[in-house]
Amino acid sequence: MIRKMLRITASTVVLISMSNACAQEDAVGEVEVTDTLISISGSGHQRTFACDGRKLEVVGTGHVVTTTGVCSEVEILGVGNVVNTEVKPKGRLSITGTDHTVRWKSEGKIAQSVTGTGHRISRVK
Repeated sequence: MIRKMLRITASTVVLISMSNACAQEDAVGEVEVTDTLISISGSGHQRTFACDGRKLEVVGTGHVVTTTGVCSEVEILGVGNVVNTEVKPKGRLSITGTDHTVRWKSEGKIAQSVTGTGHRISRVK
């Protein structure tokens, strides 16, 4: 009985250790996707989303986010995020914080709000 318990305990310790090792390498924070919103928070998420008319919110640090399709609005807050997206004509691109890299495209004019420093923002065709 004691040997069996020791094996279970040892296996549990190995699984917990492996789980913690993976968690340290993974992104932290929440990702929420609804019919109207894609929201990424925390740090280190590297994801691609189908925007399909939703609002995209990227909050935190070190995310790399790419969207397919057209977003109704894009809001980026924090430090050092990389975002590649398309904004609908007459939509809005809002960037706040420091050192974001944003590549965006649109079939028409959009409203832009940019505050902070060190951003690299470019419109692509």
